[in-house]
Amino acid sequence: MRSSSSVPVAARAPHPAGSVWVLGAAALLLARGLPAAPLAVTGIDFAPAVNAKWPEYGKAEAATLRKTIRAAVAGQKECSVVPEGVGVNVTVQDLAPTRPTRQQSLDNPSLDVVRSKSLGGAELKGEVVDAQQHVLTTVSYRYFAPTLYEGSVSLDPWADAQLAIDGFAQKLAAACSRLPQPGHSSG
Repeated sequence: MRSSSSVPVAARAPHPAGSVWVLGAAALLLARGLPAAPLAVTGIDFAPAVNAKWPEYGKAEAATLRKTIRAAVAGQKECSVVPEGVGVNVTVQDLAPTRPTRQQSLDNPSLDVVRSKSLGGAELKGEVVDAQQHVLTTVSYRYFAPTLYEGSVSLDPWADAQLAIDGFAQKLAAACSRLPQPGHSSG
């Protein structure tokens, strides 16, 4: 008698479970050809309270934070394949640097970029939307160093804000993994 190990599993399956496996594999192969894309950050806004702080922090810092948010979201594998047209609108609700920004140092020479430290961090909210701008899910995340001692030791002014952004991106990735995947109907 010939060993069945050389015969593919799907060909050996004499019962309905084998048919289900074959259909599932076929659906998976077909789904790969359906439209899917990485999660796009379609907008990054700052709440009015944050916008009021840019003269103090320096207007160039907004571009730095936008770049950091985009990179953190792009780095999440769970957000690498979502239905086409799905994006996230991010709003920075609150923000504070851990160390003095360049503008703060210029405006106040008594601040030391190494020794001066604050309770830095950020609060972010993201709305994951479909191509018609319907909100699929909302993600919020807040992190501020609880004490100066527990704050980041990095000299980057936005080190604790980066921790908040990374936490937000991870929470967003978890939400992406729960979205209906391409090829799966939701109703």
